[in-house]
Amino acid sequence: MTTGPARGLHHLLLQTSDLAAAERFFLDFLGFTVRKREELTDGRPLTVTNEGLGLTTGAPGHRGAVEHIAFRSSNIRALADRARDAGIQILKDIGPGPYGLTVYLADPDGNRIELFAEDED
Repeated sequence: MTTGPARGLHHLLLQTSDLAAAERFFLDFLGFTVRKREELTDGRPLTVTNEGLGLTTGAPGHRGAVEHIAFRSSNIRALADRARDAGIQILKDIGPGPYGLTVYLADPDGNRIELFAEDED
């Protein structure tokens, strides 16, 4: 039996220093939806979203190897305005990127979150 190449990213587990703050950002602000909540085998809480993002506690306390996480979105200008109104730090304001109109935000742990829309300019 031969195996083919990987077919794309399925999900990502993000360790957070404050799970409630991360949920406010990813669920309330970005609109992700909860698929299920459970515990990892080591007892840490786990929130799994329908969008492929898992959230748990236990952030290492410093930046890791991931430079940023990108999510396809829409209406980037309105999203950036909502971020400003909510007091969310904008790391790189609206501008063109390799995949479309882009804005970079900081999540509660300071991770760079890229939001882009392919059909906006």
